[in-house]
Amino acid sequence: MINKYLVLFICFFVFIGFDFSLINFFEIQGLKTSDIFIVNSFLFAITFSFFFLYNIFQKRLKTSPFTYLALSFLKMIASLVFLYPIISQKDIIFLPYILHFFIFYFAYLSIEIFILFKDSRQ
Repeated sequence: MINKYLVLFICFFVFIGFDFSLINFFEIQGLKTSDIFIVNSFLFAITFSFFFLYNIFQKRLKTSPFTYLALSFLKMIASLVFLYPIISQKDIIFLPYILHFFIFYFAYLSIEIFILFKDSRQ
């Protein structure tokens, strides 16, 4: 199988390209190009760190479903910490930013599940 980090890196660039074209096509107000890059970079970083930690735990310990659940829970906590400054501001409309974040959060999550499923079959 192709290296999972390479697949993740390719998906990162595909998602950024898709995201820029989607935002420009629908002319969504409230999202800047810097927001797009920051959100995708954060999601890529936590997904990359998920795979890195999962590989470490897989080599050192017997991997169980609880390992995946614990790492997913850490990703959720990191996402909430990332979104807290946006949500706590009273003077901006944050709904497009939040929806944008979670659409791509679930896109990265689906790629993550797909890669782990492919690894488990080999």
